[in-house]
Amino acid sequence: MVSIFTPLPYEIDVDGRKYRLTPSFDNVLSMYKAIENLDEWDRPEVMLHYLLEKPPKKPSVALLKSVLDVLFKPTKGGEKSFDYVQDSELIYAAFYQAYGIDLIEEQGKMHWWKFSSLLNGLPSDTRFSEIVSIRTRPIPAPNKYNEQERQNLIKLKQEYALKLTSKEREEQLQNSLRQVVSWLKSAAKG
Repeated sequence: MVSIFTPLPYEIDVDGRKYRLTPSFDNVLSMYKAIENLDEWDRPEVMLHYLLEKPPKKPSVALLKSVLDVLFKPTKGGEKSFDYVQDSELIYAAFYQAYGIDLIEEQGKMHWWKFSSLLNGLPSDTRFSEIVSIRTRPIPAPNKYNEQERQNLIKLKQEYALKLTSKEREEQLQNSLRQVVSWLKSAAKG
């Protein structure tokens, strides 16, 4: 995202028309929170409301795609390891600890790309990084030496687990069902 060779984007040109972006990190995080429980039909208008200084009355798919392509890099699927809303205090504290940056003072100022790069570069000695590590750490296979280690990790994973939205729970269930079906198909072949 951030490149020391190119300026941060604050404007986008779509179909010969220029649009001013509003890419401050707090604005983007507010957008994420606002669209959390919306269906796919309502999301584009709300997203453009947050990401453009003057969104058009009738948003186009091309405009939204262009804005998203400029501001966000594609994400890989996988298990969610943190949540901007649930972990906001930890993120705030980590930025202050690691960089001396007070995110409250940076509201409306810090570009999303800067925020994302700094978040991805947080050192492992922040509490945020420790908790993300707990959430993503695999539970080791049991053996006669690691029962206590396994129990401790399971307890920590439960303590720091993210609270999933109903949509996320449904997606996890669907993924689990797909995995079971895939396993059954491979077992039937073998």
